[in-house]
Amino acid sequence: MIDALLFAVRDGLRGAGFGYGVEQCEIMDDGHPPPRAGNLFVAVHEGPSSNRSTRNLDERFAFSMTLTMRVTGIPIDRIGDQGLASKLARTAGKGQPSFNARLEQLRAWGHMNWTVMAAANTNIAAWTPSGTVYGFVEPAMYAGAEKPVLVGGEWLSAAPEAVDVALKAELRFDGARRMQPITAAQASVT
Repeated sequence: MIDALLFAVRDGLRGAGFGYGVEQCEIMDDGHPPPRAGNLFVAVHEGPSSNRSTRNLDERFAFSMTLTMRVTGIPIDRIGDQGLASKLARTAGKGQPSFNARLEQLRAWGHMNWTVMAAANTNIAAWTPSGTVYGFVEPAMYAGAEKPVLVGGEWLSAAPEAVDVALKAELRFDGARRMQPITAAQASVT
């Protein structure tokens, strides 16, 4: 079920009009961008899941979106508090939102997104060979974010001696709820 949700988040984000296309947004094992990533990348990745009932499946699924943005235009020896604050808090160039503005955009888009939940249910129906589909009944909610941090080449899959630097922060979403009666999860016994 988590796969259906992850694909719905990825596809929805790509189509949201925020500028995250095929090369800027993908499902990843963790928050790291792939080596081919450009200046901006959103990794969609799985979080923990849980069941809150002993009488049926009352599952909660979590996922994260990790935003990575390369810090460009600042010499490596000059990146410090002012350079970092500049990239975080102001417009990063003509028409380019700051890192914090992008985080706020992702947070607002991902919180209680019923369209993503419906797309996840469509995925479940398409991937279920036959029978009744038990999809999500509540969308995920924003659960928090880590403070943006500077990361080096190792985060960007660059050589250890590379001078690449980026900002990254993980946004967590939790509580995408899926219910299924226990009889639907058991084989009949004769």
